[in-house]
Amino acid sequence: MATGAGLGGLVSVLMPLVGIVTMLKARNRRKRGLPEPVDTDFEARRAATLESQRRMEAYLAQRGAASYHVSEDDEQEIRR
Repeated sequence: MATGAGLGGLVSVLMPLVGIVTMLKARNRRKRGLPEPVDTDFEARRAATLESQRRMEAYLAQRGAASYHVSEDDEQEIRR
């Protein structure tokens, strides 16, 4: 477990270095006019999120519309 303390400093140095390299690669790609890479996993997650949001909105709209509907049975119970 003594090596764990030494790795903390190494990670804090490597993460900014990875970020800088990533930015430089993206800059070179933009300068050369290459298209951005397509992230298929991200697109699939985004599509799934949009679908579940659409379903939730439809459910809430249906639920909200049904809550204001008073059936004849309920009206009879209210009158009693």
